[in-house]
Amino acid sequence: MNNPLISIIIPIYNVESYLKECLDSVINQTFENLDIILVDDGSNDRSLEIALEYLQKDERIFLISKENGGQSSARNVGLEFIKGTKLRAFFEDNKEEDIVSFEKTHTFKKNTKIVKKEDIKVNFKQIQKRYIKTNLENINEFIIQELPNSIIHFLDSDDYFLKDCIKLCLQNMIEKDLDICVHNLCRFIQNSKTIDYNHNFEVSNKIKFNQYNYALDSIIDINKYSFVFAWQGLFKTAILNKYILRFTHGIYNEDNDFGIILFGLSNNILFLHNVLMVYRVRDNSSSSKSIDKNIPKYLKNISNSFDDYKILKEYYHCYCVIRSGIIINDFYQNYLKNIKPKYDIFFENSLIWHCNLFKVNLKIDPLNIVSTLKNIKLKNKLLFKFAILYFLRHPKKIKNIKNLKYLF
Repeated sequence: MNNPLISIIIPIYNVESYLKECLDSVINQTFENLDIILVDDGSNDRSLEIALEYLQKDERIFLISKENGGQSSARNVGLEFIKGTKLRAFFEDNKEEDIVSFEKTHTFKKNTKIVKKEDIKVNFKQIQKRYIKTNLENINEFIIQELPNSIIHFLDSDDYFLKDCIKLCLQNMIEKDLDICVHNLCRFIQNSKTIDYNHNFEVSNKIKFNQYNYALDSIIDINKYSFVFAWQGLFKTAILNKYILRFTHGIYNEDNDFGIILFGLSNNILFLHNVLMVYRVRDNSSSSKSIDKNIPKYLKNISNSFDDYKILKEYYHCYCVIRSGIIINDFYQNYLKNIKPKYDIFFENSLIWHCNLFKVNLKIDPLNIVSTLKNIKLKNKLLFKFAILYFLRHPKKIKNIKNLKYLF
């Protein structure tokens, strides 16, 4: 256990300007026992070409090229292909056999099905050694595996590690028997080419302690309803197997429900204040209000309902946050409610916070946000309390108070 295999999963989409710096930071880590999984999510620049260059350069790299489906789908592909999975062995070790798969994610009920080897060959094509191509957008509609006992770190393809990142995190995981080891980061501001060292990880600079026996307590301590965790540290795959946890497909803000549920399933956690990763801040905002053919797929499906791109994005973001909140609440209802009742107030407030129906005008509602909120039956007392506090902070949003009428 002093030299375990660490899987680094890197989703890639149109990052030709930054990808080499990212990959160099991984292959040059001082800890070398790495399983490096690159998932190209349908890039249309030189990203895949660069990934193929590094595939030839380093035998620790395994590459999957897939249909564009967003960052969550790319991360989920990476999880299904980590070293030790039967899907990885199917291609890497020529172990062509049927594979047992769970039927769905986000559940303690481990119902299974059999994925036939003939269907695997139809959906995945081996282009060359350690390079697989698939037309699947959402791999978990096809297969969800029991993951091998391993340790994972996600890394976004425009960010990069400092050289001792994995080594220092792993040392602490082994010495302190951790489920999760979180490290700090600094921000590289792309436009000004400056590094901001004053930016701390959003939880570790506010928590009361550096180490917790139950990971979720770190979030409860600071009432953090919106929480991002994916690429800030190492964690054990055994945690994911408890709840068949994966990233929610088809939304952004997917780090939020993944992180909170991961912490809810985990015991010992340590927050390192060492800056071990550089997070690149890019300005991808557009001042254009028009909707063109190059918008992301998840927005294109509802674009006919909107004339203004900014309003379209705000509406979809609202939808994503609500979905994330419902997924967190389902986990709470199915797991924590009975065994840890002291967290009831936090999760009730969390659901109200996520299901904020005042951010956007819901008169145009192609994704049926209103009916979704009606079905979960928010507590009126908490809803009105939240509304008052929200409008005090955001008085210009008072016009959206009329959204309340849709719920009654």
